[in-house]
Amino acid sequence: MLWSPAYLESRLPRALPTKDSGILYAVKDVRAYVLGLPHSRSDHLYWQRVNQLLRDQADVVTLRRQVELALFCDVQLDLEAMDSA
Repeated sequence: MLWSPAYLESRLPRALPTKDSGILYAVKDVRAYVLGLPHSRSDHLYWQRVNQLLRDQADVVTLRRQVELALFCDVQLDLEAMDSA
């Protein structure tokens, strides 16, 4: 799948801190994070939805909401870091 460089560089409306990989600032960060997920996590429907949104080059607001949900479900969303931001 080829993504447009402009889409990959698109910034998320608000960064998403994770417990296992730092902070997701842009679509390219989300893409790298998702591609690095083990199958035990990427097989969940909420990550499959993230993959679909990436393939569709969905708007960054929708993408961020789904990534936040997926991270929350996987207990990988760093809520403390979000509160301090």
